[in-house]
Amino acid sequence: MGIPITPVRPGFRLFCTLAVGMLAVLAAPIAPAAEQQPLRFRMGTVQAEGTYTDGQRKFVKLVGERTGGKVQIEHFCCNQLGGERQLADGVKLGTIGMAPVGATGSPIYDLLFTPFLFRDRAHALKVLNGPIAEKWADDFYKQTGIRVIGHFVQTPRQFETVSRPIRTPADFKGMKLRAPEIPVVVAGVKALGASPVVIAFPELYTALQQGTADGWEAPVANMFDSKFYEIAKYLSVVNWTFNCNELLVNDELWQKMTPETQKIVTDTWKEVATETSNRIAEEEKTTIEEMKKHGVQVLYPDPAPFREATKNVWKDFAPKIWGPGVYEKVQATQ
Repeated sequence: MGIPITPVRPGFRLFCTLAVGMLAVLAAPIAPAAEQQPLRFRMGTVQAEGTYTDGQRKFVKLVGERTGGKVQIEHFCCNQLGGERQLADGVKLGTIGMAPVGATGSPIYDLLFTPFLFRDRAHALKVLNGPIAEKWADDFYKQTGIRVIGHFVQTPRQFETVSRPIRTPADFKGMKLRAPEIPVVVAGVKALGASPVVIAFPELYTALQQGTADGWEAPVANMFDSKFYEIAKYLSVVNWTFNCNELLVNDELWQKMTPETQKIVTDTWKEVATETSNRIAEEEKTTIEEMKKHGVQVLYPDPAPFREATKNVWKDFAPKIWGPGVYEKVQATQ
């Protein structure tokens, strides 16, 4: 007599099938997170050798170390890859991987040069590391396809002139003042009473020598590192606006980075940019003293008349570009 076979209930058969399936899932190896593939790309800046570029090289070094050598950045300073507009175009095209630039070509970030937008450097850092700046980065990406993953706040921008000092806005009358290709700066220069002349940074030294421009405005560190004290002998410290650079990154390159690598890059930039910003601020007084040694006359005019002369410049730009109320939110940030 054969062994009787007990019929298998359908429910029990389903249970066994599920159990076997679960065991197979548990036994399967867990898929590792995507490994970062090697990346090598160029990073460019217009700044001359100095504290600013020292900071960028530290960023490059740390990113290489923290990614185990998977991300290798070639750093080019001193306009080697072109002016700021050329750098921004290169990032968009992918011929340059990343670049910290002030003149992004976008009205969104051009407005950071609005006269007296920030009360001081601490105020600028607060805004640029907060939700307002996150919205700007999102809007910029939608408009251009370029990522902004960080900022750099230098010291305030001052006025450096060749033939005569600036004590009040009235002293700008008849003067040709170099302005970057940023509409709000051009408008600010006009409001002060000067005639703005747009000259690319690589051509500025010669322009000041030849009289194409009578002066310019920039952070003191930039003036010193580029040796403009050789020809421009008057410095007026007014703190009329801040130099804020955005770290642009090619989107295709960004997509090739794993989330872990992206975090390393953004965190490292913020760390080094803040450290370098603090260092430049600490060095500003020393830099001014060094400029005096080179024969530069330093003045500290009352900023109130300059603020009064430019108080309405923002109204023609901010509401249309940033939207209603954003300028006021920046001003209210504590």
